Amino acid sequence: MTRHGKNCTAGAVYTYHEKKKDTAASGYGTQNVRLSKDAIKDFDCCCLSLQPCKDPVVT
Repeated sequence: MTRHGKNCTAGAVYTYHEKKKDTAASGYGTQNVRLSKDAIKDFDCCCLSLQPCKDPVVT
């Protein structure tokens, strides 16, 4: 085997394929999951009780 064949993985560059593989293995990074309606609260609801606000106040 030639010298080029032995040094094919000796580079110090972190390739796109390696990064993609490591990201998938660790579970870290952007998740492409669509949230359902019950996972997102309504715009006019309270964060604590999840009930619609009667007299909303902005401070």
